[in-house]
Amino acid sequence: MVEILTRFLGTEILADRLRAGEEILFVSDLHLRPDEGDKIRAFRTLLERRPAGSRVFILGDLFDYWVGPAQGRAEGWRELLDLLRNECARGLSILVLHGNRDFQLGKAFEKKTGARVWRGGLHLQRPGNLPLLCLHGDELCLDDHRYQKAKVHLRSMPLRFLLRSLPFFLSRKLADTARKQSRRVLQNSQDKNLLPTTEAFSALSKHPSLFPCDLLFGHIHRASHGTLPGAGGEARFFVLPAFEAGEEGHALLRGKELVLILHGKEDPSFGTRFPCS
Repeated sequence: MVEILTRFLGTEILADRLRAGEEILFVSDLHLRPDEGDKIRAFRTLLERRPAGSRVFILGDLFDYWVGPAQGRAEGWRELLDLLRNECARGLSILVLHGNRDFQLGKAFEKKTGARVWRGGLHLQRPGNLPLLCLHGDELCLDDHRYQKAKVHLRSMPLRFLLRSLPFFLSRKLADTARKQSRRVLQNSQDKNLLPTTEAFSALSKHPSLFPCDLLFGHIHRASHGTLPGAGGEARFFVLPAFEAGEEGHALLRGKELVLILHGKEDPSFGTRFPCS
């Protein structure tokens, strides 16, 4: 990492650059938990196939929830941290962005695993192509008013301190309750409220420190793509799918090109095309 470049929709953006001949793995929305053995094995296999020295960028929601360091000492969760620690020790460089489920990840997680955590986004320079802006994606869903309001409170320092201070059995109950409420909201919400908005994309097109760029994010769980406004059709957005066993959806940045992998095969269309709300 080189420097904090700017802020976009409240998210701090780091500047970095693609190295010569480098291939980077991007994955998002794994929502790992100890009782999902098939998904954990699929994720382990994905990492094991990466050569030592390569970089892996996880664009948020690595875990289904994360409430603080005590979680990493609990049975099952400790083994998930061991998985990451082993791969970092082998030579992988893993960067984890905060998602809406695991924004409590911090220095204790870094110390346990060797991975790095960043609370914002990443602006990656690509020689011969537009830069690639990488976000979790929740900041783009401006019509999800309930979540955007809750986000401010959930990430406040007093509440984050409280979650870290509680015994894990209690903070886990709070996290489970929040997850159940989230599922009910999703079931009762109009889909369009949970999509990135034209307002968010327009804000990006007017941001001189970032744009023009391509945009890569997750959060909405379905592989798709579209065109960003303001660059004559040159700039595009790409959405990573949620990572599920049997699909293993992820993306590889190979030089200038971003390639989607689903079911072990390249998908040149990068999923389906859809407009923002």
